[in-house]
Amino acid sequence: MLRTDLGRHRARTRPAPGNHEYRSAAAGPYFAYFGSAAGAGGKGWYSYNLGTWRIIVLNSNCTDVGGCGPGSPQLAWLKSTLATYAGANVLAYWHHPRFSSGEHGGASSMQAAWELLYAYGADVVLNGHDHDYERFARQDPWRRADTPFGIRGFVVGTGGASVRARASTAANSQLFSSTNGVLKLTLGVTSYSWQFVPVAGKTFTDSGTSPTHGAPPPRTRSTFDATADAYVSQANPDTRYGTSTRLVIDGNIGSGLDAQAYLKASVVGTTGRVDRAVLRLWVTNGTTDGPKVYPTTTTWSGGTITWRNRPAATGPSVSDLGRVATNAWVDVDVTSLVRGNGTYGFLIRPTSGDGLVASSLQGTRPPRLSVDTVPAS
Repeated sequence: MLRTDLGRHRARTRPAPGNHEYRSAAAGPYFAYFGSAAGAGGKGWYSYNLGTWRIIVLNSNCTDVGGCGPGSPQLAWLKSTLATYAGANVLAYWHHPRFSSGEHGGASSMQAAWELLYAYGADVVLNGHDHDYERFARQDPWRRADTPFGIRGFVVGTGGASVRARASTAANSQLFSSTNGVLKLTLGVTSYSWQFVPVAGKTFTDSGTSPTHGAPPPRTRSTFDATADAYVSQANPDTRYGTSTRLVIDGNIGSGLDAQAYLKASVVGTTGRVDRAVLRLWVTNGTTDGPKVYPTTTTWSGGTITWRNRPAATGPSVSDLGRVATNAWVDVDVTSLVRGNGTYGFLIRPTSGDGLVASSLQGTRPPRLSVDTVPAS
């Protein structure tokens, strides 16, 4: 929502729409003010050249532009644009950060964009929204530090509104400040540098230089449906739930009402090294404190498993979910368990009395195991 005229800076401004712009229907005043400089009306995504760099601008108001994930027009455009300029230095910016330690935190809706940018070797992502300054180490889209190929992210929401304190500590966060100011970037052929310039009277600053890089090794993603699943109930220790449409995980510790879930999946036909593996669950009833996932045996079957005969965990937990949304996929990282082809068993055990319910094999969206492989080094 524009409150002032940019004056002499208007002609050189290449904007990205924020959430306030959509307080007006379809961000109409925003597109009218900036015209073609803001990209096609109603879309808000575009790209342009700056020296040897390709600059990509996205619209992170996903619900207003047909989504930002797989199947959306914006993501299809992004993939086509990155393919066209493959090998170029790439900087991308949009409003809502994927990763942030600020008040609003990270926007999972921009995960798919991060994955595409990473796959094509993008170097820098700039965001706003949170009223603070934050610099991240190079990281991949799954919050793992990645010096050779990772994207360096900056959150720069310090342009004039009141600044806010840190609300959490996101993975790979290197520096955080609640200081008004601007970020100056210098984009070279083989490197880029940054400098945070504070407003008059403030002393905080930040500066550095990083080399640019190419794309990471190509990855192949294979998806495998679960081959068996069930939940077991302490309250009904001899009841079989292998035909239920639900997987219930609930921890009423001390009340005799715990519920745990079991899944099996087989990985076949993959080659190379497993770089990432996630168990994907469609959550029909979310939680504020999600369960832990453990390895278990694969000798059980969905038709016979009960609370009384359930197998124990065969190792420590590999994932601990926090808050989980309702009617959404949640990805549970099981990379440390899935090392190649084979059959894997998973035990999902509650950590709180705030239960989680997911769709089972008999439900509308069955569990899946997604495995990313890269060429063996």
